[in-house]
Amino acid sequence: MKKVFPLVFLLSLSFFSSAGHHEEGDSAKTKHENNFAYLSSYTIPAGTNPQTLSDSLLGDIESQEEAGYNSCGLLRHQFGGDRAFYSYCYFDSWDQFAKINDAPSTAEDAVQLYGDHTDNLVAVVEKNLSKKTPYVLLASYSFGPYLTDNQRKSNAKIIFAAYDTAFQGCSMMEHFWGPELAWQIVCGYDSYADFAKKVAVLGKIHEEELADLKLDVLNHSDNLLTRVER
Repeated sequence: MKKVFPLVFLLSLSFFSSAGHHEEGDSAKTKHENNFAYLSSYTIPAGTNPQTLSDSLLGDIESQEEAGYNSCGLLRHQFGGDRAFYSYCYFDSWDQFAKINDAPSTAEDAVQLYGDHTDNLVAVVEKNLSKKTPYVLLASYSFGPYLTDNQRKSNAKIIFAAYDTAFQGCSMMEHFWGPELAWQIVCGYDSYADFAKKVAVLGKIHEEELADLKLDVLNHSDNLLTRVER
């Protein structure tokens, strides 16, 4: 997923949950802070059975949880850019991340089923998405290089507020380590009828509040994703 995730993606990204990326529920909130997320994307090569790749990635995220990440999930492309899967795992601190990644690896070599692969480590800066929904909107924004870091953050917060209002609770992540200096906004919806209602609200906010603002957006992508259940 060249456009994000950053997520995957994917994802507390519903793409994520209590820590902001997505929606893991009350128990996760009480146990973990989920201040950071490990997002990965995996493109689906032409001629590949997506179910085979899905099964493999589900096994991978179970292994990540066993290794010590708080909670992980998998999302699949439905509408948007790359035909891809997006995975996400949460962690509370860089000490936790170090403990996981400094441990001896027990993973066995396996045939690579995916095409392109991207990893991003992000900070969860807004945590308003707490409901685990079957569908997830993942929006990614980057801003002009001539802006200061604080100006980029300020512009991202303005855009986030519109999504957060329209979708009644979203989460936002910002670049920490990885290939893209971007902000990811993750929102959930229960159905496309629900999506239509929320998009109507977002469109009104855009026309009345955002359309004349100079927000210096450099790149933007939207991906509509479905949750892959285990």
